[in-house]
Amino acid sequence: MKVATPDVKLQVKNWPLDKFKERHGYNYDYVFVFKVHDETSKLSEAQTLFSMRTILQRLAGAGLETKLFYSSTRDLVFCKIRASLQRLCKEADRIDHKLEFDPKELKELAEAGNKERGIAPIIISEESYVTKRSPYQNIFGKYDMDERLQRVYKKYGPAGKQIPFRGVDRIKLINSIIHAHTGDGGCHLNVQMLQMKDCLVTSFPLHNFEERDRLNEKWIKWSSLPWDQPYSEIKDYYGEKVGLYFVWLGHYTTWLIAPSIVGTAMLVDIMAEGTVDARLLGLFGIFMALWGTFYLEYWKRRNAVVRLEWGMDGYEDEEKDRAEFEGTEVSSPIDGKSMRYFSPEKRSKRVLASLLFIFALILLVIGAVTAIFVFRFFAQKDQPLYSYTTITYNGKDIPLASPIASTLNAIQIQVMNGLYMTIAVRLNNFENHRTDTQYEDNLIAKAFLFQFVNSYASLFYIAFIKVYVNGCTDDNQGGCIYDLMIALGIIFGLRLTSGNFFEAVLPYLQRRCKRRRLDGDGVGRRVLSSVEKQMALGIYDDMAVFADYNEMIIQFGYITLFVISFPLAPFLALLNNYFEIRIDAFKLAKESRRPNPKGAEDIGTWMTILEILGVISVITNVAAAVFTSHTTFHDTSEETKLLAFVCIEHAVLIVKYMLTLIVDDVPEDVQLQLDRTKFLVDKIVYQIQDDDDDELTKGNKIKVDLTVFDDDE
Repeated sequence: MKVATPDVKLQVKNWPLDKFKERHGYNYDYVFVFKVHDETSKLSEAQTLFSMRTILQRLAGAGLETKLFYSSTRDLVFCKIRASLQRLCKEADRIDHKLEFDPKELKELAEAGNKERGIAPIIISEESYVTKRSPYQNIFGKYDMDERLQRVYKKYGPAGKQIPFRGVDRIKLINSIIHAHTGDGGCHLNVQMLQMKDCLVTSFPLHNFEERDRLNEKWIKWSSLPWDQPYSEIKDYYGEKVGLYFVWLGHYTTWLIAPSIVGTAMLVDIMAEGTVDARLLGLFGIFMALWGTFYLEYWKRRNAVVRLEWGMDGYEDEEKDRAEFEGTEVSSPIDGKSMRYFSPEKRSKRVLASLLFIFALILLVIGAVTAIFVFRFFAQKDQPLYSYTTITYNGKDIPLASPIASTLNAIQIQVMNGLYMTIAVRLNNFENHRTDTQYEDNLIAKAFLFQFVNSYASLFYIAFIKVYVNGCTDDNQGGCIYDLMIALGIIFGLRLTSGNFFEAVLPYLQRRCKRRRLDGDGVGRRVLSSVEKQMALGIYDDMAVFADYNEMIIQFGYITLFVISFPLAPFLALLNNYFEIRIDAFKLAKESRRPNPKGAEDIGTWMTILEILGVISVITNVAAAVFTSHTTFHDTSEETKLLAFVCIEHAVLIVKYMLTLIVDDVPEDVQLQLDRTKFLVDKIVYQIQDDDDDELTKGNKIKVDLTVFDDDE
């Protein structure tokens, strides 16, 4: 028998009219879900310590308002949470939450000056040959409760009820209140820990259906081009981290158009020559190397623009500790405030242990890849497995060892990647990183270290080792380039199809089955509340964003490292990404709970990995063109090939490096606006007095005695 927990004293069927939304223009933004325990249930120590009553008391003590109601099955209690405007303002002031300034109000304040603080009127011309941006556009600064500044913050919401906080800001501030120490006016609740200890079933931000529907009308369109996405609206609803992923994905997909066209032209050339080992493959490899450089350099510029327009410049310097970060409470040696401290020596030992474990897993992968190629060796002609891996058609033997081995390799890659990521997350948690950025950067490094070997080891073997071990396909069919094409085509193709199945189709079917179970057989059908329906949706958290990036980064490796063997790869990637954008958007907008919004200054260590792959791709493609191909350097000695490889590879790398110097990472107008931001925030928010040289000249009006004596007697 299920009974209401003792913490629930009263059940009200008809709630009194709540005028909160009418007054403020918004309502509940967050929800906690509690389990209703059996009257005979034995509660753990944590469940006793953090009972529903205790958690609600902490929420109330921090100034948050709540509303409780039962689930349709009466085995759960939902606790909706909101914060008054005054409480939001107080928290924003405490954590120096960054908000965008209203250009018109900012201009008026700047031009008015402040004589009492020694700040002269600021007049900045709207006309500039350097930038088309208004001097007061895209200016962000910390929130301050000073009455003087309230007018300067950009307002959001319905007319007459506009406030300086978007829905995404309110959720961030409520999260901050929940996790903050009680001494700072917070609840001091570690939500992740409470969920792990079964004190909470789950917690998540609530969807605002009006905002979401407006976004979906612009976003969920199959006809939209990759660069035609409502990025600002995505950021305003889901947060900067999710928004930046879609900006990057749109940029990457747009830049795939050029190599798709050139790669398709290469395919035509291959068909014309009648061999996959075409003469122009080397030039195509050089083109892809230079394309990768331009793509990355222009992403840096695009990222700089987004960072400015979204107010994320300097975000990582201001980032707060992760709620999961564990440390000893000590007094800060810098400002004397309380802080959590974790010894660098302890972390170094944990990182070393993680690296040793990862190295062992990499050896396991190498063993698996070796086993697959041992199978391929024994499936050759005159070997024991040949008859089992060959079919006869029109009296001619057709060996299937190569596609079978490539398929096994593709399956091994998918399985090992999936298993490894679970282990990598646990290792990363064990290392105890302080901020979300540090946590994610270290997780990215772990993922890349393993997945580079797991995803590409077999391709390196085919390209550079196989010919010396068990030989390649006959030169008339393209030799090792042909084998590389078959392997890359199968691995890449299976990755694209399985990725879309596991990312879109399978979760959709699972949630559909879950909804049918919730609805029952139609007899006495339960009426689910909006919150309960949202709880039944999938979870899109930080690891989901990580997985989306990870999928695309591995794809980037496939279309660059050995692209000369499979010129169609960029086109397949373009086609896949066109649908990927829609799948990710649909998954997020229709099939997922609203994620906790997070800030992001850039794509983090993913950028470093892209640059590493770009450099490696130069080496692999030039090496494949010189050593693996049998066209350009077929009749030359090994010494000549080596000399040609070194010269071409160095030349391309030098050109890549020169391009990185020529293309500025930050556009001039962006840097100018960042300088304006610092100047205006210093004057308007911090009220830093002018360096008034005119005051120094006032001494000229004072009469002084200019008599000079002969001596000091």
